[in-house]
Amino acid sequence: MLGVTLLWTMVVVVAKELRLCAFRKRSERPVGSLEGPGSRYPPGPRPSLIPFVGNLFDIPKTQQWKTFSDWGEQYGDLVMIQLMGKKLCIINTYKAAQALLTVKSSIYSDRPAMPMRFNVGLQPATSQSYARQRKLFDMGFSARNTSRYHGIINLLTCQREYARLLSLLMDGSIDAIVMMIGLGYSIVEDDPFVRIAQQAQLAMVSAARPGAYLVDLFPVLKYIPEWLPGASFQKVAREGRELSKKLQTEPFAWAISQFRKGEAKPSFFKALMDSERRTEQDSEHDTDIRAVTAVMYATAADTIFSSVLTFILAMLHAPEAQKAAQDELDRVISHRLPGLDDRTQLPYLNALVKEALRWELVYNGYVIPAGTTIIANQWGMAHDPGTYDQPYEFRPERFLGNHGLPDPASIAFGWGKRICFRACPGRYLAEDALFLFAAMTLTCFTISPVGKGKEGIPPRQYSDGLASRPVPFPCSFALRHPKAKDLIDNNLEYDFEGVEEVGGGE
Repeated sequence: MLGVTLLWTMVVVVAKELRLCAFRKRSERPVGSLEGPGSRYPPGPRPSLIPFVGNLFDIPKTQQWKTFSDWGEQYGDLVMIQLMGKKLCIINTYKAAQALLTVKSSIYSDRPAMPMRFNVGLQPATSQSYARQRKLFDMGFSARNTSRYHGIINLLTCQREYARLLSLLMDGSIDAIVMMIGLGYSIVEDDPFVRIAQQAQLAMVSAARPGAYLVDLFPVLKYIPEWLPGASFQKVAREGRELSKKLQTEPFAWAISQFRKGEAKPSFFKALMDSERRTEQDSEHDTDIRAVTAVMYATAADTIFSSVLTFILAMLHAPEAQKAAQDELDRVISHRLPGLDDRTQLPYLNALVKEALRWELVYNGYVIPAGTTIIANQWGMAHDPGTYDQPYEFRPERFLGNHGLPDPASIAFGWGKRICFRACPGRYLAEDALFLFAAMTLTCFTISPVGKGKEGIPPRQYSDGLASRPVPFPCSFALRHPKAKDLIDNNLEYDFEGVEEVGGGE
């Protein structure tokens, strides 16, 4: 009887969705109308003859970005496909992305409707709460204000690097950096706040994968109770919401307690609480602070960690680039560990960091007025031979001098008005952390493949989903010289009282 009920529910759901699709086909205007009335849709592969399926069988289960790039070579900058009654427009070039997602970001910055999302950084860009929270992010993480965190980044990177790097647990440093900057919180082993944040981040990534759950294709399924067979997505969504609530409330409660006792350390949280705009009765402002500090960790730690892994992988593929960066570091800084203040004197290392960002494989989704989801194929843009010569080679030299090339950060960190950490202003903190990790690592270590010859170099394989990162790979870290350990051990002392208070916009 239960199976019959579920089957009948599915029949009703599909019928309603088909009716909605038929209505949309009659009423929608072409996405090409961006260029004027009557314009054609962008070209793309022919959809299946099976009703409602569209191009579902044309999209591979893994590394979709490569297929999108192949379609770009065949059809052009914009490629239109259909998926379960909905249209998707794929952008494959930097020029087109700038025109649609930056110049016209007020139109094209919204997220696709995803019933599985549970509102950790995925709220609509047009909401009032988004506008307030975006201002808070600007206050703490603009290009100028990010520099005030340099002391914390310097300290926490060198403190944990030697002890954790050899066991490939460098994300411990990243957790520490993000928690200290965000809340003034020092992590401990098996930290409960870090554990909550990591679980929430994994749940967010799972829920945000387009098409991963049937409810995203048939939104009316969100009304089906959790106990019905086939409704396991309801449990996933419920657990995600619970993790999101924990991430927003538990670390915030600790930070509030420290603040009220007058023991809060300089941090993003403390600066916002000290803001002149806040009063003791300002519950809306406190709600926004709770949200943005949660979003900061849920997106920042994974973004930085992915960039660090890409840098390590790149060093295995380009040992000559690693040697050139080490030679520059030895020439400019020989008696101490490098810091972020040395950045202007290390042009090759800066170029190497840009090239590492270009190697990252990610793509984001946006939605435009006609109800069409836009996928910005960032991997395709970063590997476009029309933009970057020999795009599959790791060549930092391309970014030296007056190169005239698009800054990979403008691709890697997204477009428009997204509050997600990948969009400005959080990009400056991520770039600073990646630069410092690369500088300290190459000062003290040489990264090498475990095996011999080309067979020992791991392939460039990345995970799928919203937060793409290199799949696990073996590698070796060898001390460059006997003094390397002393350099790290002698750089552990730091007075947090010397960290500047953070506040004010540009």
